[in-house]
Amino acid sequence: MKPTIAFLPVLALLSACGSSDGELNPGSWKTTMTMTKFDIPGAPAAMAAQAKASLGKGQSSEACMSPAQAKAGIGEFSSSIQQGDCKMQDFKKGDGKMSGTMICTDSATGATSMTMNGTYAADKVSMTLAGDIKEEKLPGGKAAIEMTISSERIGDCKS
Repeated sequence: MKPTIAFLPVLALLSACGSSDGELNPGSWKTTMTMTKFDIPGAPAAMAAQAKASLGKGQSSEACMSPAQAKAGIGEFSSSIQQGDCKMQDFKKGDGKMSGTMICTDSATGATSMTMNGTYAADKVSMTLAGDIKEEKLPGGKAAIEMTISSERIGDCKS
């Protein structure tokens, strides 16, 4: 069971700018992923405490977004969020809002399906991913997970 996810490149491609809805501003972007929910119904006290300990601790990374990546923009979300064998389905964007469903057959979270809802602007993207983990090693064989991911442009790329 891996309750944390390293979505390092996830939001390096997410934000909106420029001439077209969903285009991004190139530059240096900081992305932070924070686990906000990790419930294991029927878990022993020690396991429940470990799950709660993972909450609220953001993992951050920085990445340089090239002009080509910026032009691909928010529409690249469905391919950029893939980790393991995951694909974004039903991705929709417009007027600063986005949504979709990530379907995974081999995910670091154990979740096979996660809903995504978020907002985007020229230099900032925020989203929430939520889903259920099905793992026979867990009490009751399942858990619920939710995380927020935010990314913002923090300046020009460093050479």
